[in-house]
Amino acid sequence: MKPTTNQSPSTSWQQDVDGLIHLAWYCAHAPVLRKFAYNMVDRSLRSASDVISAECQNVVNNTMSVIQWCRWWSHDALDEYWKIRDILTEERNGKPPTHRQICQWRDAQGKRPFTVEHEYPILIPKKGVLDRGWTEDELNAWMWQFGRATIITQEENARLLSHTEDQAIAAKRYSEGGVVVCQHPHFVEPRDET
Repeated sequence: MKPTTNQSPSTSWQQDVDGLIHLAWYCAHAPVLRKFAYNMVDRSLRSASDVISAECQNVVNNTMSVIQWCRWWSHDALDEYWKIRDILTEERNGKPPTHRQICQWRDAQGKRPFTVEHEYPILIPKKGVLDRGWTEDELNAWMWQFGRATIITQEENARLLSHTEDQAIAAKRYSEGGVVVCQHPHFVEPRDET
């Protein structure tokens, strides 16, 4: 369901989402080779998903930015987040790290503990608009209802069915993978957005 807002900037994040969804639909119908249309549809829908997931215009289309701005995290990812906060606080002689510093943390091998995942893969609307004749309204409705990403751990990601274009199968991915979604507390209370 599309949220409402009292934002007053010239373009709200919701308008940006609608514009990106429109761009995806337009690219799917543009007179270009399918490989170009597929790429443009993919980028537009992922960008729309990033903004839906962050509910703001601060996010950009890369993993680190989505991890920092995404409001929805798995319970296990939040547990890992608090552990990293404690590690960094100790390394900083008791000074707590910022949300961004925690999100940017990597282990000794340079690996991130978090990744961005969609319970309902973006493959579903891509195939819908490119191969199944979805209207722009159908694409828009799907993205607003199912297009949100979640920050999960690498371990959780390994347990999930890697991808599907079947809506019914997608509806079971998180429950079968043991992923429990919750809102990150950083976005519940008013805070400095760094």
